[in-house]
Amino acid sequence: MLELLVALLVTSVGVLGVAGLTTLNAQQRRSAAAHAEAVRLAEDMIERIRANPAGQQTGSYAASGDALGGPDCHAGWCAAAEMAAFDMAQWGCALGASTTDPGCRGPLNATGTVDADAAAGSARITIEWQDAGESRTLTIDSGV
Repeated sequence: MLELLVALLVTSVGVLGVAGLTTLNAQQRRSAAAHAEAVRLAEDMIERIRANPAGQQTGSYAASGDALGGPDCHAGWCAAAEMAAFDMAQWGCALGASTTDPGCRGPLNATGTVDADAAAGSARITIEWQDAGESRTLTIDSGV
């Protein structure tokens, strides 16, 4: 009878350990997915800047803030500065950064900044989000 109780105790401890590891694994998967999404969004902005070199030369990408603003460049032709404003608005919406548009809710509910240096031909993209109650920051420097 004593052996049965000891075996039950050992099995219970093992089951609790597996349950704890499963919970930790789920949390780590969510964190990894959030980080991957932040990298994808940063790379998206870098590609937008590369596709509009004239917008970078005028400094139109050096901004942060709300997702609203800019014309609808899907509807027609836009000048370089207008395309940059459109790109920033689209990117801000994808981040979920809008405080005024309830339709802009990205998977991270993050904020982002772009520091594009036209003279150096570089850009620094910074994305900040909350993950499991902790503030996370991703910064990517890229030549554009």
